[in-house]
Amino acid sequence: MYNQWMIMVAGIATVFVALVVIIAMLKGFHVIFGKRLEKKRPELAPLPEIHSHTAPPAPSPAKTAQPGGELVAAITAAISAATGKAPTAFLINSISASSETGSAFNTPIWGQIERLTRK
Repeated sequence: MYNQWMIMVAGIATVFVALVVIIAMLKGFHVIFGKRLEKKRPELAPLPEIHSHTAPPAPSPAKTAQPGGELVAAITAAISAATGKAPTAFLINSISASSETGSAFNTPIWGQIERLTRK
């Protein structure tokens, strides 16, 4: 039978030799693929100006119109489908944009509804 210490030394020697071979291969890759000659290119044309020197157009005034009937109908249908109630069982008083500033969550307001209604 083989001595257990000889098996251990042979295993460690095999691992060491394999590591030396891997290091030699990596150094060989560096020598082969390390330096490439760059092609000499002629002088490139200058880039055109991206920014125009004219003044930007003035922003249009914000519209404060109420949402259309299609938006109200879509929201009513969504609430009706989510709650299971008839569309005539509730009344939508107003529709306004949600403010992102006061929120501690990182999700839109429609994703916060369940969190805010839990007690």
